[in-house]
Amino acid sequence: MADEQPTYIVKKRDLADIIRLEDAGALEVFLQNPLAVIAQLTVEFFSSGPKALVGPGVRIVQGALKGNLLKRFAKEVEDLRKKGKIDDNFGDRKYGFQSWVELLNIIDEDTPDEDRLEALKAMFYSINRVKAADAEQIIGYQLFQIAKKLTSNELLVLKAVYELQNKEKGVQGIGGFVQWAQAVSRQLGHSLTSLVDHADKALVENQLLTERFHADRSGIAWPNWRLTDLGLRFCENIDRYKVEMCP
Repeated sequence: MADEQPTYIVKKRDLADIIRLEDAGALEVFLQNPLAVIAQLTVEFFSSGPKALVGPGVRIVQGALKGNLLKRFAKEVEDLRKKGKIDDNFGDRKYGFQSWVELLNIIDEDTPDEDRLEALKAMFYSINRVKAADAEQIIGYQLFQIAKKLTSNELLVLKAVYELQNKEKGVQGIGGFVQWAQAVSRQLGHSLTSLVDHADKALVENQLLTERFHADRSGIAWPNWRLTDLGLRFCENIDRYKVEMCP
């Protein structure tokens, strides 16, 4: 009939179409139009049929969060490229495309909080910054893998240790783990040493902090407030990223 409206069939595009293609050109597609990816999150919700009505509030909020994070990430990458901080062709560099794909997958699947996302983006930048040597890219990629494992509490504890190390460089310890945990918890502002203790195991296992010793694990080595060389590099990467992202 003459008054019938045309019907359009829109092919559903999974986020994987963009971020799992082994083609650096996919990176350009995302950076040029992140809103298309954000729109897909909404399409997925409305195309799910009656099942979408199960916990709809949660799904809509998650979609909005993902969309916002993707949009912000795309803008930050473009800003760094315009500033000459990231090479225009970073997707062709060693670990460049891989780190980009992994970070987008984390945003899509995990919707990380601000602390985790900041650490991940800082390690991403350390891999892909202009003139980064091959050795720096390798270190950055390994730190990126470590960042993927850490919780926000663990990252906040590490940040507090780094702040204390910067404030009191060269200071030798006056006690064991309890005194160290008290100082770190005060730096965090909550004074809960149990939260510091809770984060300690993962930070030690990932070799960001030095091991505790003695049978009761009360002994510690104080140089650099227990930060290892790997822990120092991890925190320095976050600091550098913050500086580069300043207006």
